[in-house]
Amino acid sequence: MKTLLLLRHAKSSWDDPSLEDFDRPLAPRGEKAAPVMAAYLASKGLRPDLVLCSPAARARQTWALVAQSLGDGIAVKELQSLY
Repeated sequence: MKTLLLLRHAKSSWDDPSLEDFDRPLAPRGEKAAPVMAAYLASKGLRPDLVLCSPAARARQTWALVAQSLGDGIAVKELQSLY
């Protein structure tokens, strides 16, 4: 059976008001939360075959941190339509 996982980006930063929404990075809280999200996925034996990711900075950062814990070999496709 196939499984669909939906993962929202971790907490983003609003510290720099000059940044466009698309370019907002993760806040320190988000940088800490993303590995926790990955640990939860791993504890449930959930490892995606394919990741569809928004090109927004916070989404890419979140996935990069999650991917570190899940290992190599996961295909990632950025889709502008997800922003």
